[in-house]
Amino acid sequence: MGVVTVGELKPSISGKRAFRPSSSIRHATEWPISDVSSDLTIEVGASNFALHKFPLVSRSGRIRKLLLEAKDSKISRINIPAVPGGPEGFELAAKFCYGVNFEITQSNVAMLCCTARFLEMTEDFAEKNLEARAEAFLKEMVLPNISISISVLHRCETLLPISEEINLVNRLINAIASNACKEQLTSGLLKLDHNYPAKTMPLMEPETPSDWWGKSLSMLNLDFFQRVLTAVKSKGLKQDMISKILINYAHNSLQGLVVRDPHLVKGSLLDLESQKKQRVIVEAIVSLLPTQSRKCPVPMVFLSSLLKTAIASSATTSCRSDLERRIGLQLDQAILEDILIPANSHGNNHCAMYDTDSVLRIFSIFLNLDEDDDEDNNLRDESEMVYDFDSPGSPKQSSILKVSKLLDNFLAEVALDPNLLPSKFIALAELLPDHARTVSDGLYRAVDIFLKVSNSSSTILSLCSQKQYAAPPPTSSSFL
Repeated sequence: MGVVTVGELKPSISGKRAFRPSSSIRHATEWPISDVSSDLTIEVGASNFALHKFPLVSRSGRIRKLLLEAKDSKISRINIPAVPGGPEGFELAAKFCYGVNFEITQSNVAMLCCTARFLEMTEDFAEKNLEARAEAFLKEMVLPNISISISVLHRCETLLPISEEINLVNRLINAIASNACKEQLTSGLLKLDHNYPAKTMPLMEPETPSDWWGKSLSMLNLDFFQRVLTAVKSKGLKQDMISKILINYAHNSLQGLVVRDPHLVKGSLLDLESQKKQRVIVEAIVSLLPTQSRKCPVPMVFLSSLLKTAIASSATTSCRSDLERRIGLQLDQAILEDILIPANSHGNNHCAMYDTDSVLRIFSIFLNLDEDDDEDNNLRDESEMVYDFDSPGSPKQSSILKVSKLLDNFLAEVALDPNLLPSKFIALAELLPDHARTVSDGLYRAVDIFLKVSNSSSTILSLCSQKQYAAPPPTSSSFL
């Protein structure tokens, strides 16, 4: 395939676009050049390159300056430290100086851009120099394509700080954000052209294609990922797409994040380094979550998994509080596994199995929801606004009934924990208002389980006397 010696791109036989070599420059098929004795050895890291001064100084301003500044006019060896890409990057640059054919690809274009700038292989020293060739490939083949831009951005991680200094990182991030939003706009226009309905059912949302560019973002380090997400959000990428990107990144970056069985999470002890890494990642992901919206909520199972990881990795209080608030705002969509949040026992075998304090705060957030405090109040359907929220048929009342069943199921589950304190159980049992339960069978069952598991007369007396509950008779459960 052609090399970095032309400015224009033309289709090759295979259908791929490739650089065609210029006829004005000699192309060698042998490397290294052996027909003329070397008069300059260049050290790059642990590698030595036996080369010739003339082809190098004709294209590299940096090598030219090093030779001019040398005290010995007959210098035959120089050392060039910190070449971007190391010996590999320098070898490609040297080949370019000799006119040796090689491909510019998405795997090496970032390195070539950085190496060309480092060695000052610019138009100031030679026409159609390496920097111009790499730039042409970048504009034609990389920047217009989201997935390729992400791949090249990933290569920039090993080329810091020069990839930042030459503005390559920012250009790639801006290209990704702009193209992602153009793709979103094009998709929306196509739907209009095909007479899509104005409102689509949530369950009818098309599946994400297997080659979706958002999956490629998982290869980026956390810093670059955050910058890309911030850019696409500022450009107007839809919140549901932001959520999908974050879920995919979390799935690939946080071990066990999607595991819904709390016992698996509780049984794994993270070493300090792994815990620190998880804490940094989960805090970053939470900071990037889209604004809570009834029209487009972040999936409950994802929020629950984030909270479990945040607690296990000892994330900041603000991080955990944000997740508890988000879960509380859509608690009526949760299932039991979502609120079975393992406690961070710190190796204490006598610690309760589940973090009941966190669950208590989540339920309190739901119960304290107020129309004036609703972040998404302006997005509510008009039909929803005419309900009397205190009536049994109102949306709020129906949600409370769902949540009451969820809490009773949670109480029955945590009641099996012999380390659960009576005060914690009582606080949860008393949390809901009277009208939240149409029947109390679930609560009776949870109390009965707790009293049997605790197997302590003092615990039973404490539970019953503090709140004036009657202990259930041996044959049945009651809660008076």
